[in-house]
Amino acid sequence: MTALVSDLPVVALQGRLGLGEREAAGLVATLERLGVGTLGELARLSPAQVADRFGPPGLRALRIARAEEELLVLGVHGAWEELTEEIELPEGTAGSRLERGLELLVDRLLAAPRRRGRTLLGLRLGAVLGDGGGWSVAQGLGRPTASGRALRAVLLPRLEELPAPAVSLSLRAAGLGPPAAEQLELSRPGEDSRRHRLGAALREVRDAQGAESLLRVLPVDADSRIPERRDLLTPYPVPP
Repeated sequence: MTALVSDLPVVALQGRLGLGEREAAGLVATLERLGVGTLGELARLSPAQVADRFGPPGLRALRIARAEEELLVLGVHGAWEELTEEIELPEGTAGSRLERGLELLVDRLLAAPRRRGRTLLGLRLGAVLGDGGGWSVAQGLGRPTASGRALRAVLLPRLEELPAPAVSLSLRAAGLGPPAAEQLELSRPGEDSRRHRLGAALREVRDAQGAESLLRVLPVDADSRIPERRDLLTPYPVPP
């Protein structure tokens, strides 16, 4: 199994099992409740265990997780270029400053040119701890998304699980979904059109001038005596 498929969240199976939407969602939700969050974790289960709990649909999920079925069912087309961002943290970073670091990571991940406007299927948040140890956690997204607000909402609670102070944070995409433009969102009349035009204009500038051409100021530590720590420049979020 490739590292890409192993790290995909089990929610990537939804819609690829030949089941109804409710049944597929129920299978995925049960896996997550049992602590099976990624395809790699699913692949380590025995066929007997899976068949006893989930029957034929579970066995098909297991075959996909073990790469015994065509990988294209997971949307893995062509060569995979790893999508990862990492930042170093000042010693003792915690609370709101840690949250700002996560916000910076999300902005950078979404602004990465190699994402090519695709949605994300899942994420892996990692950290290097002050004692030299490591920590990481897989995070499913429920459905493909490229919304910075949605990503921050699911990742922020994960920061509370850090077992010790961190000296760096990393964020990795665990698979790419369809282009963000294919997502359906509720919006007020006229809002969608304005949002689309603004997003198209910003993407045109970014494509022509690079990811660092559109930036915003992110307040990090207002009490710091070091200017570079008070505020950081982060990629401006581009509407889908």
